[in-house]
Amino acid sequence: MGMNSALPSAMWLPFGARMLRARSDRGLSRAELAESVGVTDDKLREVEDAHCRPARSLVERVDTALGAEHRLVDAWAITLQAEAFPNEFGDMCELGTHATRLWEHQPMTVPAFLRTREYSRAILEPLYSHVGPEEIEALVDDEMADRAAMTGPDGPELRVVLNESVLQRPQGGPQVLNEQRAFLADLIKAGIVSLAIIPEETPSHPGLGGAFRMMEFGDRPSMVYAFAAQGGELTGDSEDVGHCRMVRDAIEEACVDLTPDSELLCGHPSAE
Repeated sequence: MGMNSALPSAMWLPFGARMLRARSDRGLSRAELAESVGVTDDKLREVEDAHCRPARSLVERVDTALGAEHRLVDAWAITLQAEAFPNEFGDMCELGTHATRLWEHQPMTVPAFLRTREYSRAILEPLYSHVGPEEIEALVDDEMADRAAMTGPDGPELRVVLNESVLQRPQGGPQVLNEQRAFLADLIKAGIVSLAIIPEETPSHPGLGGAFRMMEFGDRPSMVYAFAAQGGELTGDSEDVGHCRMVRDAIEEACVDLTPDSELLCGHPSAE
C-alpha cells in the first residue's frame, strides 16, 4: 500500500493547522508539548501535518495542555464527522487554503475570495435583505478575511473561469464594477490568479450545471464543492470528482484567458 492511500483525507489538514496554531500561540515547541502529553515529537508532528487521525484521548490531553477550552476537541469531532459526511463541512475557505491548486467556475458572480469590499457588499445586500447593515458588514468582513487567506502567500494556486456576463453586469453600479474589474486586473498582473471567461456567444456552454470548485492537495485525493443557493455540497467521491474533472476540462476548452490589458477588465463602462 502506497503512502498516499494511508494518509487521512484532506479534511484533516485544517485540524492539523489549528492544532499547530494553538501550540504556537502558547509559545511551546513541539517537543515541549509532546513531552507534556506523553507522546513522541514525531507523533505530534504527524498530527500537525495531518498524516494521521489522532485519537480523541490525545486531542483531549493536548486541549488541556494548551488551555484550548475544548475547542480542539470540538474541532476533532467536527472533522471526524465531516470525513464521514463531507457535505456537512462548512468552512470552504479553511479547507481551500490548504489546497495546492484551486480551480473554480462561477457563472453569476466574481468568487468571494476575489471581490473588492464594495462588490462584496453589493452581492450580499440583496442576498441577505432580511438582515441589518451591521450584519451585512460582518459578512463583508468575513469575505475580506477569506480573500486575504486565499490570495496570500500561503494560499493555493488559483484558477478561475467566469461567464463573460459576470464582468458586464454592473452589480452595485458601474463604479463598483469598474473597481472590481481593475482589482482583478491587478491580481492577474501580480500572478495571484489566472482568470478566464466563457464568451457569451459560446454555442455549447459546458458549464450550465452550475458553479463548482475543485481542490487538489498534492498528496491527498482531490475534493469538489458544488455551490447552491444556500450552502452547497462537498464530496471526495472518486466518481463525482472524475465527472467534475471532465466538466472542468470542457470548460477549459471553451474559455478564453484574460490578461491585465483585456478589454473586459480595462475597457470600463462609464461610471456616470
